[in-house]
Amino acid sequence: MRIVRLGESAWILRDLGDRRPYDVARSIDAAGLDGVSEAVPALQSVGVYGEPDLLDPDALIAAATGSDGSGAQAKSHTIPVCYELGEDFVAACDRLCLTTSEFIELHTGAEYACEAIGFCPGFPYLSGLPERLVGLPRMEVPRVRVPAGSVALAYDQAGIYPLERPGGWWLIGRTPLTLVDVEDRYFPIEPGDRIRFAPISEGELEARRGERL
Repeated sequence: MRIVRLGESAWILRDLGDRRPYDVARSIDAAGLDGVSEAVPALQSVGVYGEPDLLDPDALIAAATGSDGSGAQAKSHTIPVCYELGEDFVAACDRLCLTTSEFIELHTGAEYACEAIGFCPGFPYLSGLPERLVGLPRMEVPRVRVPAGSVALAYDQAGIYPLERPGGWWLIGRTPLTLVDVEDRYFPIEPGDRIRFAPISEGELEARRGERL
């Protein structure tokens, strides 16, 4: 593991070995080190923010390689999805040579891990996509507007647009749930959490629209 300086008050931890970035970040946060205000996991590294005059690099490495009981902290979420409202759902099935029922069975049969939050507040990058659903590239022309709640795939990852944003992932469904409320600081999905998807109808989506996760 190595530390790379990033500006005046941030560092990046790279070469994490077999440890997940979210486990490393939790270890650092749990240590309560002087000079560290926050550790933020990315897909392959961890950003550390704080005061350079107070930070002890050796203590940071020791904390990053320590145990934090992260398994006990991880939460499990089930997110309902209406696949009929996925703007790219049928095209994705065709590209992957799957029927719509096969696609849904694969997508809902897997458990996903939130590896990181990024791009916009609360957007989870999810690993664990079944092999037969891997291979959808980013759209050549991203959409200017992706509706909030859109469930999406790109390459070997799944994600959920919690807020309306531009985006270039394949939209394979939509959830009625509120996954982010910036004003209330409501961000229920965190790195390390486990996610499953469950199919619902358009009627169920309307009945549950705005419900919090």
